[in-house]
Amino acid sequence: MHILNLNTKKISKNIDEIHFNEDYHFIICNPWELKFFKNTLKLNNTAYKDCLSYHEKVSVNILDEYIFFTLANFQLREEDILLEEINIFLSEKYILILLRKRNDVYNQIKQLMRENFFYKSNLTLSLFTIYSSILRIIISNQFENLEKIEEKILEIEDDIVNEVDENISSKISHIRSICRCCVKNIRPLTYMMDTLLKDGMEFFSKEKTSNDYLDKEYVKLLQGLDLSIDKLYNFSLGTRELADKLLDIYSSKVSEKTNNLITKLTIFTGAAVPIGIITGIYGMNFKYMPELNYVYGYKITMLVILLILIISFVIFKTKKFL
Repeated sequence: MHILNLNTKKISKNIDEIHFNEDYHFIICNPWELKFFKNTLKLNNTAYKDCLSYHEKVSVNILDEYIFFTLANFQLREEDILLEEINIFLSEKYILILLRKRNDVYNQIKQLMRENFFYKSNLTLSLFTIYSSILRIIISNQFENLEKIEEKILEIEDDIVNEVDENISSKISHIRSICRCCVKNIRPLTYMMDTLLKDGMEFFSKEKTSNDYLDKEYVKLLQGLDLSIDKLYNFSLGTRELADKLLDIYSSKVSEKTNNLITKLTIFTGAAVPIGIITGIYGMNFKYMPELNYVYGYKITMLVILLILIISFVIFKTKKFL
């Protein structure tokens, strides 16, 4: 765990040195370390249990002592998408974020503790700024992963254009499921911002130090986040549409391949029909057929068949059927 005292600007790992009732704090820990803060920060049992188990949904709950957020972050690892739950407790005097893995998001949020841009005279506003910065890190991370997914889609599109094989269909289904999962986890973020803009200010209005400046900054930060989330959501929708178009490209390529096969069969049939007529005529069992006793009859017939093949080839080549 890492605990930043916003009053002293010092980072500590020893919870015994922390005075939660007096100072303002920025806390990073994992769900299993939450037990050290449960009683001190007055976390209720429902929120505590929610943090210990995985929930595949985004939610925001405005309680008496704090606002509790459940976010879903996703990471693209090779060919699969990995979902991660992130929990945030935001109060008038602290912000606590729970991360289960030490990944890029963890490192960036930890780095946030070492930056000084959010230290302002109003420490509650500093907590808003920290919360805004954390969400921007998560949003930026999801933008990066959507770009990786977009690159995967373009690679599959190139594979379809170059050659249609049996694995392409499964790749398309897989990438479409990934895109649907991304949209599913990003969409609730828009509702979360609406809830905060509508009801969140009522929570902080209870603070004695609340003033018009704090209200304006709070709204400005959330409106900026709302705009970023809208852009992220639109990007995810565009990525999903791009993945869905792979089916059209794949179907078009399969149809083209089928048409080429039918064209070749048609060409073969067109060349074989005259030859079939000749062989059919001379295969009949009539007793009197003048050409049967002709010395050069076989050679002439073979020459005619050869000429038919050559002329057919030239015609089809000229018409660009071959």
